[in-house]
Amino acid sequence: MHHPRAGRVALCLSLVGQAALASPVSQQATCADLSATTPNWQLSNAASSDWPGGGGGRVELFARHIPTGVMAACDVEYSMSADGQIIDYDPTSTHECMNFGASSLNTTVQLNMETLLLTLRSTWACEEDATVTYTATGSTNLKRDTSPGACLVEPSQVGDSTTCPIADVEVEGELAEAL
Repeated sequence: MHHPRAGRVALCLSLVGQAALASPVSQQATCADLSATTPNWQLSNAASSDWPGGGGGRVELFARHIPTGVMAACDVEYSMSADGQIIDYDPTSTHECMNFGASSLNTTVQLNMETLLLTLRSTWACEEDATVTYTATGSTNLKRDTSPGACLVEPSQVGDSTTCPIADVEVEGELAEAL
């Protein structure tokens, strides 16, 4: 009786692994493919922080642009009255996000503070063809968790600061143009 040797089994497994890596099913989509089919964003680590005694607050979030993989930090600041009401806020104001690292990605957000409707807009070019510029927009309603125990309340010199988490979400983008 003849038993296969460990070396032959390892060689067979190695060849199977190489074939799987070379198959089109396992290849990662390119930036251009993702840009044209799913120009989406993944929002994470979002929170709202209110400082009524300090006269303001902010919504902070990270937006990872899926086609380019670039992470951007977005902050929307607003003014508050001493009794905790948002005042003098323009829901059509546009706020620029800051990229982590060098990138052609330019992302802006608008946030309606009454409905928590967030609208993202990005323009970008892919490394494999920098002559094509993509533009996409997408919207989602942020879900702020204000349930008992979810928010962190911290004392400060100007009164309590309340920070509440906002759920992670993927925002579906619609390709507006590719020039």
